[in-house]
This record gives sequence, structure tokens and C-alpha cells, in this order.
Amino acid sequence: MFDRRVLCWHVDRRNFLKVLRILGSRYKRDLPAHIREDPFRTMIGCLLSTRTLDERTDIAYTALFSRYPTLESLLAADPEVVKELVRPVNFYATKAKRVLEAASYISKVHGGKVPRSRKCLLEVPGIGPKCADIILNYAFRKAAVAVDTHVEVVSKRLGVCSPEDSYDEAKKKIETLATKRELGRINDILVCFGKEFCKKRNPKCNICPVFFYCEWPEKFKAAKREPERYQGTEIRTKRAQDSAKTPDKSL
Repeated sequence: MFDRRVLCWHVDRRNFLKVLRILGSRYKRDLPAHIREDPFRTMIGCLLSTRTLDERTDIAYTALFSRYPTLESLLAADPEVVKELVRPVNFYATKAKRVLEAASYISKVHGGKVPRSRKCLLEVPGIGPKCADIILNYAFRKAAVAVDTHVEVVSKRLGVCSPEDSYDEAKKKIETLATKRELGRINDILVCFGKEFCKKRNPKCNICPVFFYCEWPEKFKAAKREPERYQGTEIRTKRAQDSAKTPDKSL
């Protein structure tokens, strides 16, 4: 049997689970419109959301499905009208084309039903790993981690994975460290935490609720704190980490 702790970058599994409990008690995410409906609409919402803020995605998503509420109506849509409806998102012309291609593919290959397997989802035009995992998690309630920008930044700073890890490598390490119970909520927890505290630029390390579990080398600089002032706390944290490294037969 493999040791779950071996696959992580720096963080100990128990500390990571403690971070999830601390943050999990803090956040209950209000899902954006484009990922809280049926599988087909969630799939289209994912296509629209790439490199676009949720607020802008929801505007385009709502406009599109107000005009074309079903798969059948979308298949009969005028491509130019679709393009105008999704104009609020970045790369709207390309995305409008992808939306129609994906709808046609789902209709012809899967009889109008969005597939439940990651492998089949990745065969849909325009659907990449992140979108596939979002669909599995939110539309089908499967325990799949979608490594978006927030999840990537947070997991790398916490030491769950290395800065060089690819999407699939980061996903595997997160899923290896988490329990099945936490997997379904990790996206919501880390996205909310990333938006409030652990921003890619100008993170709020000075008021971070999991500051002493973080492995990011720049955290003291970002928090404008002197490491020496917190040496005692750091030592106690290190001792807790070392203690947690003792084998646990329950893992």
C-alpha cells in the first residue's frame, strides 16, 4: 500500500484536513448561476466561463438561456444571435462557436444527454479537464476536484503540490490528501478562501485564518511580519506537524 503522505509536496495530511475544517466552518458558497442548474446548462456555463469573471459569465449565460432555453432551441439558433448574446464573456466569438459545437455533439453522440464519465466529457468540443471536473462535481454531485485559478494558488501556497505541478498532478495530490467527505466541498472552500484572502496578487496574509499552516515562503513578507516575532508559534506548529507524521493506522 502507498503512503498518502508521500505524494504531497510539503504539507502533512492531517494539517491539510485541519485547514479544510477551519475554512469549511467559515464558508458556504453561493454558487454562480452558470454552475447550479442541470448538466447541459452547467456544461454550457463552463464553456462560457473560461478566463472570465463569474459575474460576466452569469450575464451571458442568463441571456443565452432566456432566448434558447432548451438543447433543441439552441441547435436551431442563429450563430450570429448566439454570438451577440454571449458578448459579455471574453473570447465571445470563439465561445459562441464552441457552444453550438458542443450542443450538436451532445445531441448526435449522446442523444441529448451529457455523459457522466470524465473520459466522455473530455471528448466534447471545448471541454477541458477543469470544465469536466466542474460538471462532474456540480451537475452530477461526484467527488471531483476542479483546479481553477483559486484552487491552484491556494493548494500550491499551502504546500499540497509544487509550483511546477500540472493540472492533473495538482488534482491528484489534492484528492489523495483529502477524505471522501471533504472532496465534494474542496472547490467551494478553496475558491471562497482564494477570493477573500489568498489572492494571486496582494494576498491578505496579515489576517489569514490559516497563516501558520501555510508553506508559502513569501507569507511573512506579504503579511509584513518579522519571522522572529513568531518563532515560538512556528516551533509549536512544526512540532505539531512532526507529531502528525507518526503513522496512523486509521489512514
